[in-house]
Amino acid sequence: MGLCLGSEVTEEGKKAKIHSSQIDRDLFEYAKREMNLVKILMLGAAESGKSTLVKQMKIIHSHGFTKPELASFKPAVLDNLLTSMKFVLHGMGVLRINLANSKNKVHAHSVLSCGRCFDEEQMLFPFIGHALCCLWADQGVRSAAARGYEYELNDSALYFFENMGRIIAPDYMPSEMDVLRVRLRTTGVIETQFEVKHLVFRLYDVGGQRTERRKWMSCFQDVRAVLFVVSLSGYDMTLVEDPSMNRLQESLKLFSSICNNVFFRSTSMILFMNKIDLFQEKILHSGRHLRHYLPQFRGADCDVDAAARFIASMFFFFLWGTPQLLSLHLSSLGCTGFPGNAYFIIDKFICF
Repeated sequence: MGLCLGSEVTEEGKKAKIHSSQIDRDLFEYAKREMNLVKILMLGAAESGKSTLVKQMKIIHSHGFTKPELASFKPAVLDNLLTSMKFVLHGMGVLRINLANSKNKVHAHSVLSCGRCFDEEQMLFPFIGHALCCLWADQGVRSAAARGYEYELNDSALYFFENMGRIIAPDYMPSEMDVLRVRLRTTGVIETQFEVKHLVFRLYDVGGQRTERRKWMSCFQDVRAVLFVVSLSGYDMTLVEDPSMNRLQESLKLFSSICNNVFFRSTSMILFMNKIDLFQEKILHSGRHLRHYLPQFRGADCDVDAAARFIASMFFFFLWGTPQLLSLHLSSLGCTGFPGNAYFIIDKFICF
């Protein structure tokens, strides 16, 4: 009987040893995965272009979007098209621009009174498609759209107007560029993960609206870097949620709070200054000079580089005397379909 008991103890010991070895292997694999994991928290005020950057990285580094995923953006694209036209029609009132063809008044009324432009099958209502085409052919509408910066027209509006014929077609399927251009409000925290060489990147895109910011705390742990996105072209614009607050001032206020946050004392900062192309257009051609909005700017009115450097210096100010490493990158909205932006971010970590 003693021999029998000894045999049972030996078997239990073997099982315990095997179990212990498995735990050790699991812990080793977990530690290995964590060592190769790069967590990046993407922050920025609303309309800065964060989500576009995330979608770009998905296209470049994560095999892009599947057909069902592309199709899922169709309602948003159609809605963006309708909303943008409504915005232009309202803008015509602000600019005191009339329709070139008075017959288009009925089409303007159709668009303005339409709450939804597609049916349950996601097919655009024919009368709305016709109205949109007639309005875009109107020189009054085109003139107002060209001056969209004067009434804060969506950055992607002209892109959708210029691709209207393709978008309103019955067999329309959104392209990757359409997906990059479409505007969807980010709510909560959206996680995107992909692998490049030996590293796994996990991006956390957090809603830029003020009401979303309380949700950021759950993303702070073990973040390798904060990618803060700023819309340069927002220097003369206000927040949708608070028309009394300038967008650039909101970004500065937000960046300051992040730099002073205890969670980021040793976190690297990447400042991604976006929409330089729209910024350049405004500085050079709109008459909306930077000194009108930032009186402390002493550079020449049409010096785009000086204006951009001045804005960058306002962000650098909050990092003086801190150990945080800051990297600066300038990007244009027109380059959202170009891989350079996505590669820039990833290259920062490949050689770690």
